[in-house]
Amino acid sequence: MKFLKAVRLDDSDARIYAEEGGAADDGEWLVSGGYAVCDLAAGHRRPPCHCDTTFVGVGSHGRCTIAEVAEIDATMYADLSERLAQHFLNDLGAPSLEAAREAAKEECAYTADLAAGFPADVWITVKREPTPEGVGEHYALFKRLMIGAHKL
Repeated sequence: MKFLKAVRLDDSDARIYAEEGGAADDGEWLVSGGYAVCDLAAGHRRPPCHCDTTFVGVGSHGRCTIAEVAEIDATMYADLSERLAQHFLNDLGAPSLEAAREAAKEECAYTADLAAGFPADVWITVKREPTPEGVGEHYALFKRLMIGAHKL
């Protein structure tokens, strides 16, 4: 199964997302972050919301601009879903653990389905925009080369 991991080429994400809880850690597992999308039609916001171009870290809950499509095993996938459920319950106010687990399961399944549509070891970015149906997502794909610690 495939999932998404954070790619941090420099400290720009940390600076850009400082007002939004920070940046995801390099190599951290990410979810699409659909649950964390602000009102894209609202225009200028303070503090700024970069939900239209970011993924969300499962552990840090920080934002990330570039995601790597990577293989994940079933045990790690289940752990991510449970960690996300705990975040929904404890930090975002889900009404019950059952509701939090269902929402986390849906978010993880959506992310896995998204990642399955791309080859492993590529990078993707997202652009979200309002549509009549809600929020539309468009993805750009980037092949990697090896440069330093990162495969670009």
